[in-house]
Amino acid sequence: MRTQRAADITSGLALAILGVVSLMASLSIHGVTGEHLHPRTLPLLLSWIVLGAGLLLSILSWANRSKDKPVDWPESAGLKRILVTLLSIVIYLVLLEPLGFSLSSFVFITFLTWYLGRYRWFVSLGLGILAGSAISFVFIHFLGLTLPTGPLGW
Repeated sequence: MRTQRAADITSGLALAILGVVSLMASLSIHGVTGEHLHPRTLPLLLSWIVLGAGLLLSILSWANRSKDKPVDWPESAGLKRILVTLLSIVIYLVLLEPLGFSLSSFVFITFLTWYLGRYRWFVSLGLGILAGSAISFVFIHFLGLTLPTGPLGW
């Protein structure tokens, strides 16, 4: 029988494996002289976070026996939400180069908060602007990462 506990343990182990794989991949990133921040810093940090979160989820789920509730597979509306989210991620990755990191993140976040959160359009638009601006400030201006800038040219 499929239970929430088994799903959490499996998801946690999958995240831990993803963390290990991305950790090994980030260790092979070579730096360039004169960079303010080594290019592997952010991938290493995120890899450790994913690895730790996956292990924590698995361990806590394994120890907690009260989560043994059966899990229903998503009905057609749930499956549609999953497919739209996956398609949105693919479109986000395709638009990353022509639109740039900040603008494509704005479009992605605005659409998904509207679609999944069922917020009004102006709330989703505000969240998209806020997230796109924060991404631009943190990753491009503060950390000085060389990410696709697109037509904005920031």
